[in-house]
Amino acid sequence: MEEKTWTYEEAMTRLSEIVAALENGGVSLEESLKLFEEGTKLSSFCYDTLSKARQKIEKLSGGAEEL
Repeated sequence: MEEKTWTYEEAMTRLSEIVAALENGGVSLEESLKLFEEGTKLSSFCYDTLSKARQKIEKLSGGAEEL
């Protein structure tokens, strides 16, 4: 199975959908676990993406600004 390449915005949208589904409680335990696993992967992806963006901004600004 091929992994989808996400943009930050797509990942955040999907993560919001997962949170809503889990909060709704209308899914089985097995499906909840799958959604939770997907959500943790997306959360890590978003964190890494923001971290890289911050590093790039710091590099471009010469590290002079506190973010």
